[in-house]
Amino acid sequence: MISFVALGGNSRLAKCFSDLFPDISVNVDKSLCDITNKKDIEKVFKKTNAKYILNCAAITDIEYCEKNPKETFDVNTIAPLIIEKLCEKYNKKLIQISSDYAYFPTNVYGISKYLIEKLLNPKKTLIVRTSFYYKDLYLIKGLFKNQSVSAYKNMYFNPISINRAAKEIYKNRNKKGVVNIFSSKKISKYHFAMKVCKVFDADKKLVKPVSFVNKVGFALRPPDSSIDSNIAINLDKDLFQFKKYIKIR
Repeated sequence: MISFVALGGNSRLAKCFSDLFPDISVNVDKSLCDITNKKDIEKVFKKTNAKYILNCAAITDIEYCEKNPKETFDVNTIAPLIIEKLCEKYNKKLIQISSDYAYFPTNVYGISKYLIEKLLNPKKTLIVRTSFYYKDLYLIKGLFKNQSVSAYKNMYFNPISINRAAKEIYKNRNKKGVVNIFSSKKISKYHFAMKVCKVFDADKKLVKPVSFVNKVGFALRPPDSSIDSNIAINLDKDLFQFKKYIKIR
C-alpha cells in the first residue's frame, strides 16, 4: 500500500527513498506535477490515498538561485505553502526537506529555505533539516575515478549519507516541527575527504587541501554550516553503511 508520495521524483533523495521503501512510496516528477501549479498538485492528491507527501522538489544550485531569485522563491518558498494547504484539505501530512543553509541564510537559496521553515505550520508539518552526501558528490565522484580533488580545510559541515537521511525521514515521519538530521560532529571538507579515502581505499594524496574564501560576484557561503543534530549519528559508521548501500545498487 502506497503511503508516501514524493514530489520532485527525479531528485536524488526521492529516488533513494523509493529504492529503500519501494512497496510504500511512489515518485512524481515535474512532468506530472509542477509544484508551482496548484492544479497539478491537486490532481496528484486526488489520485492517491497516501498519507505522507514528501516534498523533495527544490532549486538547490546555489549560483543559479542567486541569479534567479524569483524562480527560487516560487519553488522553494511559495510552492511548499500551497502544498501544505492542500495537505490540510486532503487530510495528508507534508514532510518538507530543508537545508543546513536555512540556519545560515547568507544567499538566496538559504533565505528561501529559511523563509519556508518560518512560514510552515510546525503543529502540522514535519520539516527535515539536513545535509547529505551521495555517490555523485564532487569529492566522492572524483575519488572513485582516481582523480585529484580539492577540499576546503576551513569550511565545516556535519553531513550524513543520503541513505541514512531517507531512513531517518521514514523513522521520524510522525513528528512535527523542525528535526535536525546530521552527523554528530562537525568536520572540515578536507577531513571528510580523508575519511572517504579511508573507507573506500582511495589514495589520500589525491586530495588537495585548499582554503575557502568567498569571492566577489558569487553567492556567499557560510564557512561553518554545521548544526546540532537531534539524532546521534556517527559519521565513520555512516560512511561504511553508505559503502554497503551503493554496492548493492
